[in-house]
Amino acid sequence: MKILHIIPSLDISSGGPAQLVKQLCCELKNQGVGVAVATTNTINCRDSNITLDNPIISNSVPTYYFACQFYSLLPSMFCFSQSLSKWLAAHTREFDLLHIHYLFSYPSTIAAYYAHKYRIPYVLRPAGMLNDFCLKKSAFKKKLYLLFFEKRNLNNAAAVHFTSEEEIRAAEKLKLENKFILLPPGLDLEKFMNLESFKGVFRRQYPQIRDKKIILFFSRLDPKKGLDILIPALKILSKKRNDFVFVISGTGPKNYEKWVKDTLRSAGLTELSIFTGFLENEMKLAVLADSDAFVLSSYDENFGIAVTEAMAAGLPLVISNRVNIYKLIEDYQAGIVTEQDSDNIAFALDTLLSDRQLRKEMGVRGMRLVQENFDIKNIAKQMIKVYSNLIFKARKMRK
Repeated sequence: MKILHIIPSLDISSGGPAQLVKQLCCELKNQGVGVAVATTNTINCRDSNITLDNPIISNSVPTYYFACQFYSLLPSMFCFSQSLSKWLAAHTREFDLLHIHYLFSYPSTIAAYYAHKYRIPYVLRPAGMLNDFCLKKSAFKKKLYLLFFEKRNLNNAAAVHFTSEEEIRAAEKLKLENKFILLPPGLDLEKFMNLESFKGVFRRQYPQIRDKKIILFFSRLDPKKGLDILIPALKILSKKRNDFVFVISGTGPKNYEKWVKDTLRSAGLTELSIFTGFLENEMKLAVLADSDAFVLSSYDENFGIAVTEAMAAGLPLVISNRVNIYKLIEDYQAGIVTEQDSDNIAFALDTLLSDRQLRKEMGVRGMRLVQENFDIKNIAKQMIKVYSNLIFKARKMRK
């Protein structure tokens, strides 16, 4: 079985889809699947020397980067690439199935075109792009793109891969004609097994934290993350207590980062806030190990990989009911789910910070939730079954 994953960008600072692809592909490879990734050099690889004949190998997964053109004129994630088109035209038939991630991008569109042309089955994962919040951005352009490209690409797919029930409901208005797959992103839980060894590492780097509790925002900086609601909530909280710091681990557009810092300053929260920038690997584990609560007040969150990472680290949660796995978190009582309201968020954070035993109990339940639902080993096994069934059906139809 040979599977090709296509995604516009593998820069994990751009959000969860890239992280999902990396972890899934590595585990598929571990379980004996022939897997490769095709992507573009947008954002983090634009000036690299990567060529078609020199793919990057990550955990034995060949990863091919292709140059983008017109990136200064087109949206950052559209990723128009002539070299990717030529490569797909020449190599698509070498694979048994294509797993395409994202919508409204050139790599996903051209991959679906060649897969359909050569009768290679493909799975298309919208990655939350069919949610109302996303469709309202550049609404007219997306409406046209759906009309001329994406509706056809979705209907031609052997299956459409959704990661939450809410995402399926958001797509129902399109009346898609094909099979849905409901399979969440997986998480490599082995990375969190020795988290205790990272205790104190982050705090030692920031002496101003001292013995204060850490409220962690660990996500890409984007207006949809609800910081315009969270910052007023923190201001309310700061009037009740002075025993916390707000740690922001993430990056985003420079103008939005400036807005966040200016808004924190206006709220009188600068001295209580720490910007770490984007963290990964050991420093990601260090900040998770030292934090006391995780908060995400998003207006729209298709899944929320950062949420599962926080639970894997044993952190209690305060999340909005727009994070699409909030019902599961409520079922396990792994956190507090709030409305999009600053007072409610402030009350929830105050409740957690005031009750150490509650934080511990929610953290334990969160770890159990992740182990039972999001272990990458189990997710990969289920995905292999999906691939096998779709490949078998496609071959049967070709006879």
